[in-house]
Amino acid sequence: MKLLAAIDFSELSESVLQETAKLAKALSAETVLLHVQPPASPAFDLYPETEVITLPAGGAALPDGGDGNGKEKLETMAERLRRNGIRATGSTVEGDEVDGIVGEGRRIKADMIIVGSHGHGSLFHLLVGSVSEGVVKKAPCPVLIVPRRTS
Repeated sequence: MKLLAAIDFSELSESVLQETAKLAKALSAETVLLHVQPPASPAFDLYPETEVITLPAGGAALPDGGDGNGKEKLETMAERLRRNGIRATGSTVEGDEVDGIVGEGRRIKADMIIVGSHGHGSLFHLLVGSVSEGVVKKAPCPVLIVPRRTS
């Protein structure tokens, strides 16, 4: 059995990793941790000839794991799983999050995809969409959604 866990390096990633570890242990599954590096301007489409201007510091950057594409942090997470007897590797791809997760799921022939849900409101989903919802609609296998936990 093969599991694919989508890791975005947000506060939700730890919960996704914990649930993935539980499943992997119970099912003796091989695990691939995937980080999809989104495009530079994910909120809107630009024409190819549009010049993108980088704004001065001050805005919050998308979480990427600290080394540009997250490979180092992803490898650290995979090593944590391996120390617990789970066969785990890390992988990064660039592009649209939904297409990246679904595409990698198909490529590795995943038996299950695990994603987190940030629990954004209806307006956010209307304007931007939901990665977890998109993955559920397009995935070639079952999808486990790990909810954001509130205290």
